[in-house]
Amino acid sequence: MEEEEEEGDTFEDAVCTKTPARVNTPLSVITEAFENLADLLKPDISTDEDGLSLDAFCSACTHVSILFSCLGFAFKFAEMEYISKVKDLVEASKTLDTLQNILDLDVENATVKTPGSRSRNLRRVRQGLDLIRVIFEQFLITDEYSLKHAAATACEFV
Repeated sequence: MEEEEEEGDTFEDAVCTKTPARVNTPLSVITEAFENLADLLKPDISTDEDGLSLDAFCSACTHVSILFSCLGFAFKFAEMEYISKVKDLVEASKTLDTLQNILDLDVENATVKTPGSRSRNLRRVRQGLDLIRVIFEQFLITDEYSLKHAAATACEFV
């Protein structure tokens, strides 16, 4: 009897309701993460911090690396670079609170243009996000769903 009860509980969530079940695909996870970031930037949310939370930004960015792996071998270097830069920012989030803190610290130390500086790593992560954004834009504006064409166009823009 107890086994039947457990089985009933297992399928209880499968019952159709008015709201469709949310499937956690990589794209839906990425979308949700960046929508949450956008919410943090809305003026009606009061924060004591000056700028976007580095921890929240890193959390959203970690989900994007899977998209680089989908681009194939030609983008393997971009994927590895993106991941290493995000890891550095995750490490920075242990001592710095916001993206602005990274920039302020590098400006103060005159290391903004130094290879490997956190502000440069932040810039490279942003470029990686821009690359993915342009690829998806290309998919939306063309009838061709050619990854090769979309990626080549994205590389020209970024």
